[in-house]
Amino acid sequence: MVNLHTESAFQKAIEAVEQLPIDERLVLLDVLRQRIGQTKRQELVAEVAAVREEYRSGNVKFGSVSDLMSELDEL
Repeated sequence: MVNLHTESAFQKAIEAVEQLPIDERLVLLDVLRQRIGQTKRQELVAEVAAVREEYRSGNVKFGSVSDLMSELDEL
């Protein structure tokens, strides 16, 4: 959920971007896409590291889909 402060900051950012010439907006869009991609890659690397650690620690269960569904039904 977005609070009013965040909406205000978001709106200010949109208004600031709209003041830029179109060429600079396109450059900004490219920069944002690259940075978002980089952030997603970093998050994925961290997630993979966490899963590998869980595996090394023996905290991973193996089984079939039926086993998973049965376990979920027990919750």
